[in-house]
Amino acid sequence: MSNFVTIKFVKAYREVVYYSVVVNGGEEDESLFEAFIQKYGITEKGKLNHILSWIREIGQIHGAQSYLFRAENDAEALPPLGVNRDPCYIENDKEISNPLRLYCHILNEHVVVLFGGGVKTAKTVQECANVRMPFYLANKLSKLIDKSIQKGEIDWDDDCRDILYEKEYILFY
Repeated sequence: MSNFVTIKFVKAYREVVYYSVVVNGGEEDESLFEAFIQKYGITEKGKLNHILSWIREIGQIHGAQSYLFRAENDAEALPPLGVNRDPCYIENDKEISNPLRLYCHILNEHVVVLFGGGVKTAKTVQECANVRMPFYLANKLSKLIDKSIQKGEIDWDDDCRDILYEKEYILFY
């Protein structure tokens, strides 16, 4: 049986429009990003707020510039590399690296698709049970979305600041 995803609008800021995907119809059409927020809003509130701060910062001010994301094969992740980058993550009154990862995909400097993620507890993604599957899924979905754009199934608005797609558009993988 094939799995499928549908695209779901998340939020529009001045510089970036964010989307996510709903997998296999999802529970009440909950996107991967919404599930990520539900899960980590309870257990990792400070870490999640740091990532949400980056989403706002990128969306309102910078646009989706690649240097503001971690390169993760075909996908990207937040927060970006670097401990001293504002907004920074502070734990026990000390700036440290935030281990929570949100996988995403930059379509251009104005459109980003947000997936899921987890708390990275090992040196590599492959060694970490928390992020391994969200990482693989994000990379698979990133390729699928890119292919759909190349085939013209997902298109751009006139100024390439947003995507155009049929609301019922389904991507199979």
